[in-house]
Amino acid sequence: MKKIIVLAVVAIMGTAATVNAQKIGHINTNDLLVAMPETKKAQEKLKVTQDSLNVVYGELLKEFQEKDSVLRIDSGKWTPAIKQIRFKEHNDLYEAVQQYSTTAQQFLQQKEQEVFAPVQKLALDAIQTVAKANGYTYVISREALLVVPTSDDLLPLVKKHLKIVDTPAAK
Repeated sequence: MKKIIVLAVVAIMGTAATVNAQKIGHINTNDLLVAMPETKKAQEKLKVTQDSLNVVYGELLKEFQEKDSVLRIDSGKWTPAIKQIRFKEHNDLYEAVQQYSTTAQQFLQQKEQEVFAPVQKLALDAIQTVAKANGYTYVISREALLVVPTSDDLLPLVKKHLKIVDTPAAK
């Protein structure tokens, strides 16, 4: 009788373990983002913005270098009052170049977040859709782990969902 009870308990526990079995998958989100055509479009938008910021920065830097050169060559001929004014202008221009550089970097970071947010959302939505459609309870980011538990790689499924065709590696 005790054996029957023990067998019944073991059977119930085995059933409970099966019911609670959870399907785990992993994905390398960097590989997914690199494969997405939307990422390339976002990078192109960001490059246009960066190029335009660099043009203005280059002009400011050129103006600073020209004034710096004049200052070094001609400052010996100036009166103390003119020297003081020119050095003040020089320092103000230097600060303007520094300020522009800082502001441009902040603007570029903000633009990067703005441009890539929809791409990241598209990727996350696709991962969630594929995980749900295929019964995955957990999807782990491959980049965050040094050791990956036995799980399925969802990258091919997500690429298929997004209609991304793998191109063969160049030889």
